[in-house]
Amino acid sequence: MTSRPQPSFPTIDTQSSAQNGVHPFEEEWVSIDVETTGLSSESDTIIEIGAVKFKGRAISDTFQSLINPQRKLGSFTRRFTGITQKEVETAPLFSSIAGSLEDFIGDLPIVGHNINFDLGFLSAQDFEISNPKTDTWDLAYVLSPLSTEYSLQKLASSFNIPQQRAHRALEDATVTSRLFCELVDHMESLDIYTLMEMQLLGIRSSWILSFILGKLVAHLQSEYAGTTPREPGSKLNHWPPMNFTGIDVSELRNKLKHQPVLKPNNTTQSVDIDHVVSLLSEGGPISKSMANFEERVEQIEMAKTVTEAINESTHLIVEAGTGVGKSMAYLLPVILYALKNNRRVVVSTNTINLQEQLINKDLPALIASLRDVPDVSISDFKYSQLKGRNNYLCLKRWSHLRSNETISVDEARMLSKLLVWTKTTAAGDKSELNLARRGLESWEKVSAQGASECTGIDGTCFLRAARDRAAAAHLIIVNHALLITDITAGKAIIPEHDVLIVDEAQHLEDVATNHLGFQTSYAEISEAINLLDGEHGILNKLTPSLRISSLAQTRRKSLNEVSQRIISILPKVREATATMFGAIEGFMGPRDNTHSGFAYEMPITTGTRVQPEWSLIEIQWDKTDVALVELDLVISALIANFETLSDSGILDYESLLIEIHSIRERVSVFKQHLQEAISAPASDGIYWLSRSNRSTTIFLNNAPLHVGDQLEKHLYSQRRSMILTSATLSTKGNFKHISERTGFKDSKERLLGSPFDYENSALVCVPKDLPAPNSWEYQAAIEQAIMDMTIAAGGATMALFTSYSSLQNASKAIRDNMEAHGIEILSQGINGAPYQLLRKFIDNPKSLLLGTSSFWEGVDLPGDSLRLLLVAKLPFSVPSDPVFSARSEQYESAFNEYALPQAILRLRQGFGRLIRTKSDRGVFVILDSRVASRGYGKEFIASLPISDFKTPKTYEMPEEIRKWLDNK
Repeated sequence: MTSRPQPSFPTIDTQSSAQNGVHPFEEEWVSIDVETTGLSSESDTIIEIGAVKFKGRAISDTFQSLINPQRKLGSFTRRFTGITQKEVETAPLFSSIAGSLEDFIGDLPIVGHNINFDLGFLSAQDFEISNPKTDTWDLAYVLSPLSTEYSLQKLASSFNIPQQRAHRALEDATVTSRLFCELVDHMESLDIYTLMEMQLLGIRSSWILSFILGKLVAHLQSEYAGTTPREPGSKLNHWPPMNFTGIDVSELRNKLKHQPVLKPNNTTQSVDIDHVVSLLSEGGPISKSMANFEERVEQIEMAKTVTEAINESTHLIVEAGTGVGKSMAYLLPVILYALKNNRRVVVSTNTINLQEQLINKDLPALIASLRDVPDVSISDFKYSQLKGRNNYLCLKRWSHLRSNETISVDEARMLSKLLVWTKTTAAGDKSELNLARRGLESWEKVSAQGASECTGIDGTCFLRAARDRAAAAHLIIVNHALLITDITAGKAIIPEHDVLIVDEAQHLEDVATNHLGFQTSYAEISEAINLLDGEHGILNKLTPSLRISSLAQTRRKSLNEVSQRIISILPKVREATATMFGAIEGFMGPRDNTHSGFAYEMPITTGTRVQPEWSLIEIQWDKTDVALVELDLVISALIANFETLSDSGILDYESLLIEIHSIRERVSVFKQHLQEAISAPASDGIYWLSRSNRSTTIFLNNAPLHVGDQLEKHLYSQRRSMILTSATLSTKGNFKHISERTGFKDSKERLLGSPFDYENSALVCVPKDLPAPNSWEYQAAIEQAIMDMTIAAGGATMALFTSYSSLQNASKAIRDNMEAHGIEILSQGINGAPYQLLRKFIDNPKSLLLGTSSFWEGVDLPGDSLRLLLVAKLPFSVPSDPVFSARSEQYESAFNEYALPQAILRLRQGFGRLIRTKSDRGVFVILDSRVASRGYGKEFIASLPISDFKTPKTYEMPEEIRKWLDNK
């Protein structure tokens, strides 16, 4: 990699008024905030405006006024702000106070929290502000990369800024001014190289932070003019030398030191089962070191069974009910086994929550409890977490994106955030970051996902460091997605291991289905073409890079000729693929509004492929295939030419080569997927077309008909011992369904119950008078039931839906009524992401959470956080789902052998959210009368850990709930 020297004290030459050398605290600013009737500046309007004039932390003047919106305020707005209808009706119109506001602001720079929101509403009132601007949301997003939330209230709390009346304009403007001062202090603690790099990014993108960055950089430059950054005794002497990426690679290299690979012992020793039992028993070292430890018979039995499976090199499937402590039951045996034999064990989970629990809670606690145990060298034990490429920052791709002459605001914000983050991270793992929705797309451009040929910067690479740590570890935590990806990658990702534990194993089939199949669309080739020939594409970057290189004229000419060949072929590729997808769209027919914006799916069956219209798609595919082959050949020629130029001084040579390889791989995979879906289907493949009514994008999809054979060949048979476990694996008291679906056969089986007393902690009810789910009366009936029952429980209620449209309808129908009773509605997809809703739900006991699949499992709400759990409908799969439909055809009785066991497992997972500790108490209500009216209903109840259930009428339910919850 070619680097360029840094001057001892770099400067930025700019004509900006920010560059006057004055500290931001020495000048006056105006902080501004508006309260509105809603979120859209087109349909909503301002109801209050507040502004604060300040210099440093001293406030010199304020401006505040309610605004008459000339409309009724919604109940949410009144509750959210505390502003009444009477107050705004007597307030002035915005036009009446606009002049005073303009005079107050003058020509001072302004600051706001998510200021574009405020400016949008002001602009809608024809009030334009051309003053320099700064945004505290952007500042916090960049300067506090690990924060979980960037709302004004959360940030104020984290900085101990007092708040008295949140969501009132003057108070929020005041808080914003104080937050601004805290963030400027924080920004000033960064080294000047980082600040200058951020400023350059801001200038290139016209980012709102370029003004404040410019002021601070100019101040530091003027204050330390004539000194060097590392002058002894200088405030700047800790500032490290940077390479031109702006990232301190030398410091990162120290953090990512190589670790020796784990070398297994030649012989294998068994783990002493009696020792395992003694460690988990009352009076043992674990009980003495862990607070609130309880000896659990089921946990000890599971640990014994796991130890036996490892010792005997056999496979095991074990269900351990909620409260058993299954993670401890398998972690202890595998730790002892790994240390005894210096061998590696892998634990795979489905959810991030369980991974974090294992890494941050269970493993540290267990290791601490084993520190003084004789014959256990726990200090030698190493564990690590390994994730897919997309989770790690690629420094070269970071450098490549940063070097663009023009970048977007989102990219500038992301690159700046990463600059701050790389000073502290040793993992480069995006899970450490709060990327917010704005940053996810930009992360794709800097992740290691498209950097398969990358060797890092000066040998520094987060992905390689993670894999080195895994190779040195006794225990590696992965997720199911990486586990299956490792199969498709020829076992090139996860190091060799003896034992594999698959926790949350009920998801193994679904994850394998997703990762052993594919989904493709026209957007894939369109993105690849843009990466080649777009404004920031490879071909446009090659020209200036070649111009300043030492490349001979003949070689430069050869490269230019290949580039021109690519440019000439791209229109043909675009036209062929666009025409082919147009033919597919015509085959699918016009969009059907009855699908309410959700995916419309059309199976591609043998019958589909003999239709005359399908032959038109095949003909067009042949033309597309020819164009893609030509494109692949010329990209390969570009790579062949470029690979010989490593010593030619081409700027960003390695980064450019990585991107070219990545584009070629995209084109190749796109071609393979189209060929299989259209003209060469696999005999065991499921294929279908899908489209959303909300967009014109059409997808071609594939999934394997069976995953069991591939899992057996590449996963089960490759391990000395493999263990599937979960709290919910059995149906009808056996593992037949899960074993058939995953192909995990000829294993030992163990079914362990829960230590919880469900008979006295959980009341299960099925109202017998509810309309059938297919009745037109059903939606209104469950909405009324949800309202009445939630009020009876006093909140702390979660309602689980199988349909997002049903959830949306319920949310709209019951919101006003619930808020009138002081109960907050938290709706998935409407009021935030799942993790945000969970936090709000826990913070506010008087709330009702409406959720879909994300909340059916993996949600831990102990104590009084959740007292009432409602299931809107039995969780059967949608019969028209192409994968479900194709797999159903493999059964003589698809409903009884496939659909019913699936639904039973999902209901059990949902029920598991209610009782999380021995002291929990709650009510579980199934709002689906089929449980009581259909013969199969008793199988759902039999799967729950209770002996009986009640079937009161709907109007009797509130009293049943109150009685149960009050009788503690």
